[in-house]
Amino acid sequence: MRNKFMITISDVHGSRQYTLHQLVRRLALWIIISIVVLFALGLIIIKALSMKVDNLDKLTLDLKNTQEVLAKENSKLEGIKSSLLYERQLLQQSITDKTNALHSMDDKLSEIEKIIGLEPDISDAFDDRAEAVKQKSWQDIKSAELSIEELSLLNKSVPTGYPLKNYKRVSDGFGYRIHPITHKRVFHFGTDFAAKIGTPVYATADGVVAYARKNGGYGKFLLIYHPFGFTTAYGHLKKYAVKEGTYIYKGDLIGYVGNTGLSTGPHLHYEIRYLQKWLNPKAFLTWSEKNYLQIMKKERLVKWDNLLKQLHTRYALNNTISLKEK
Repeated sequence: MRNKFMITISDVHGSRQYTLHQLVRRLALWIIISIVVLFALGLIIIKALSMKVDNLDKLTLDLKNTQEVLAKENSKLEGIKSSLLYERQLLQQSITDKTNALHSMDDKLSEIEKIIGLEPDISDAFDDRAEAVKQKSWQDIKSAELSIEELSLLNKSVPTGYPLKNYKRVSDGFGYRIHPITHKRVFHFGTDFAAKIGTPVYATADGVVAYARKNGGYGKFLLIYHPFGFTTAYGHLKKYAVKEGTYIYKGDLIGYVGNTGLSTGPHLHYEIRYLQKWLNPKAFLTWSEKNYLQIMKKERLVKWDNLLKQLHTRYALNNTISLKEK
């Protein structure tokens, strides 16, 4: 038998003997068990720490998103604040402008009262005084009787009747509307006639072509100057039948319906202006020898009394020239 190194362990329970090989094996087993336990504990701790890191990452991402949202909201609030400040400035400016305009209107009203022979009473309200001037002007219009020749000259000079002989319908009128393309509430300064592309467009009064070019949202655009301060405008044309500087008569062909510019379909945009002020074309479309006085009464932006006096003067002058030539 080979020699073995023996270790004897004695305690109250007695003595036990172990060989060195047995002790090494037991020690190795405890070491392995310890390592496994430590490894398992390490995995558990790493897992817990990993979960905490993930939670922290998620929390950080949420905070970052919240920060971005707050930054956007703050930017919007700054924009709203700037917009409100700007609107406040505009409102203050508008109040100032309207106050100045009211004073100016009061001064002009006083001058008109003197011209037409009314005695102004400062105790009367502005609206009452303005209504008195309107009534006096209307009396002047009614009293200004026109001969057949003068009425004919008036009808040729003032834009009246339809610019189209054939159209499908009136697709939009004069006044505020929701724009079909921008979807914003804006003022529509004319009347739209839906019609086929290529439909002829005719002048509604004698005049001269001042503008025949593209003009932004109007597309191909025509502007015609007429006597007594009237202007007509024609938008979204396909092509022109006249050039700038051309003198035209009422009923002359001036262009063709198109779909150019800011348009949702083929139509003619038609405007009537008087001294840079837009008029509602609706009444002028139905103008006739029977109703023109009623139209004049309703359309207060035009100084009809002065216009009729000028008409009398021009007709009398033409008659004088004609007699001298004979």
